[in-house]
Amino acid sequence: MDSARKHARNLSFNTGTHATALVVMLFLSPFVVHSLGTVLYGIWSLINILTGYAGIFDLGIRVSTGRYVILYLGKGDFQRVDETIRTGLGCYTVVGLLVLLVAIFLGVLFPDAFQKVPPEYHTMVAFLLPALAVNLWFTAIRTIDSSVLTAYERFDLARSVDLVVLAVQTGATVAVLSMGWGIVGLTCAIIGANLVGLSATAWLARRVHRQLRHWPMVFQRDRLKELIGFGVASFVSSISVKIIGQSDLLIVGAVLGMHEVGIYSVGAMLLYYSNTLLGQIGRTFFPALQKAAAREEMGNLRWLYLRQARLGGILGILMYVGIIVFARPFINLWMFEPGKFEQTAVDQASAVMMVLAGSKLLSVLSLAANPVLTATGYVRFSAIVTVIEAITNLSLSLLFVLVFGWGLIGVALGTLVARALTSTFWLTWKAYRCMALPYIHFLQHLLLPEIIAGTCFAGACCAMRTLIGTGDWLRFALAVLGASGLNLVISFYILLPGYDRGRILAKLGFSHVDKGPA
Repeated sequence: MDSARKHARNLSFNTGTHATALVVMLFLSPFVVHSLGTVLYGIWSLINILTGYAGIFDLGIRVSTGRYVILYLGKGDFQRVDETIRTGLGCYTVVGLLVLLVAIFLGVLFPDAFQKVPPEYHTMVAFLLPALAVNLWFTAIRTIDSSVLTAYERFDLARSVDLVVLAVQTGATVAVLSMGWGIVGLTCAIIGANLVGLSATAWLARRVHRQLRHWPMVFQRDRLKELIGFGVASFVSSISVKIIGQSDLLIVGAVLGMHEVGIYSVGAMLLYYSNTLLGQIGRTFFPALQKAAAREEMGNLRWLYLRQARLGGILGILMYVGIIVFARPFINLWMFEPGKFEQTAVDQASAVMMVLAGSKLLSVLSLAANPVLTATGYVRFSAIVTVIEAITNLSLSLLFVLVFGWGLIGVALGTLVARALTSTFWLTWKAYRCMALPYIHFLQHLLLPEIIAGTCFAGACCAMRTLIGTGDWLRFALAVLGASGLNLVISFYILLPGYDRGRILAKLGFSHVDKGPA
């Protein structure tokens, strides 16, 4: 199978699985929010964020393990692949104990940090945080086994497991909430589904990589040095990304209240899922990028970067420009229910969604840069830029809320402005330096086409919204489908790489095939 077909297959599995998760979220979230209520849903959101923060103490071991598994497999060094896996498992088992202790500590501090949380929930939070911390250890083991499947570019197997986990978790969520088990039941559903995924991933990884061993866990000196050396920079990036993506809810919870946390979560929810969907492009291309960097095949590295950047632009503009235009009617149809999610909540959540979609649209420009920097060993630069963005984000959000009194919209604006001032430029600039390409190439071949395509698509969305209307789900769906159809034409002629456009036209009998670089 040639590289273009293989990338198309892997991208189909990755985006298809996460698109399925997005669809499930769209149907399931109103049921969850209305079952819990905005206050309890706000508490649930904070618990998940605090657990995520506890998970940063893995010091980047999961990320660096996956990176070195791919690197050594690309070099055919199976002994080091084995040492990397078992050292990674050993490290994260030790770190897992630390995460558990941190979660217990956070449970004790929770009532003092979030004084707006009703006292009757304090004990429950103190038990749920450690339970979800143990679940992080299960996730780490599953991630390391999944990195083996990724290294062999068997995304079909990895994503099939994800679909099974999604089905189990969705069914369990509906069951526990229908029985009135609340967020305790949600915790049980998540842990149970994760254990199913852990078992299935481990079995498939052994089938693909016969030499795979989990036991005995080791702390091989050279591998440990590599994992920590690379992992520390990834750790810095990870904590900064969490600050950028999740500090918003902590600010809202500490300053504004649990009801506002629930509203902000609704406005941000679709963006979190869509960001994961968009990230599958980078995840799909990273093994090939890493192998090209390891073999010093700079021509192939540049081609993979440009291909990834163009595909990211196509999907990113479709999602984020569409969200900006259709945010309010979507939230109104999706969540509005008298007595549970009122019109004022719809208005606030819609405003948050539009601003955050603008920040995600900026991130599309640097989407392909991070994988290149990671593959070429410049993860420290990414970490520094991400730290600067996180500090700027946190500072601006607090400024907009506490000084200017802009409330929920101020928190979201902090994210948008910080991204515009930092990573949008610096990550792409460094990636082009690594690939020995002039930055003017980015401006001419990526930025300008995406601005033109985004403007055209925004016009198409506004036209469909005006002509068809969005007063009910049927008209909303028709308007979105109509705009998406117009976007296919826009993307085909403005954003689709020439070699892919040539392949499509060739199959239609209109042109020869440009296969791109060898």
